[in-house]
Amino acid sequence: MAQSLNGYISGPDGKRVALSSDEDWKRVLSLREKSDGIIIGKNTVILDDPELKVGGNCKSARIVIDPGLTIDGKNYKILHGERKTLILNEIKDGISGNIQYIKCGTPFDLAKSLEILYSMGYRNLLVEGGKITAQSFLKAGFVDEMYVFIASVILEDGGIRMPAVSSIRRNAVKRITLINGGILLNIDPGEWK
Repeated sequence: MAQSLNGYISGPDGKRVALSSDEDWKRVLSLREKSDGIIIGKNTVILDDPELKVGGNCKSARIVIDPGLTIDGKNYKILHGERKTLILNEIKDGISGNIQYIKCGTPFDLAKSLEILYSMGYRNLLVEGGKITAQSFLKAGFVDEMYVFIASVILEDGGIRMPAVSSIRRNAVKRITLINGGILLNIDPGEWK
């Protein structure tokens, strides 16, 4: 995740704000290229309309968590292009062009979705989703490594903040790295349970 100095991961009403510096963006692209799939939630698709670009011949799948198929049939960038897009949902299975629908229980079951992805050969997943997606993975204990880039930017009030915890956690940061445009924190994801 990337956040502003005052803790926002987006602008007012969820509006996308470029927080990563050039150096951090290169780090993110490298993580994308090493992953089997990049996971985001439907709200990120609706608010940001990302392509989830990668470099070179990288074939990492774009994976969207969309239990109710809110984005289905719409004209979002993630639903187009040559790379495979998986839509994890609670309604249907099937394939339509480069889009594969995967039913993951009714109601939607995050653990089941990861079991299905694992059975399909997806081992190294990068979660780039917004607050709801990130918090779901963190609270379930499904995060092995967590990085937060704190940009040298202060945003106006009204945006979306980082995921929260239910009580105070201390010594959550494993490593701090100064990079151009901000600070990169390697955080112990177990502190979010």
